[in-house]
Amino acid sequence: MDHTLTTATWFWLLVPMLLLVLFSLVSLMLHSLRGAR
Repeated sequence: MDHTLTTATWFWLLVPMLLLVLFSLVSLMLHSLRGAR
């Protein structure tokens, strides 16, 4: 079994999800900041 292949697959599966989570968190923070002001 090639471990590099599985690692690359996990990497390409996790990176987009992490980016999505970060984007949603940033948008939420911006919304809360706008609401506070």
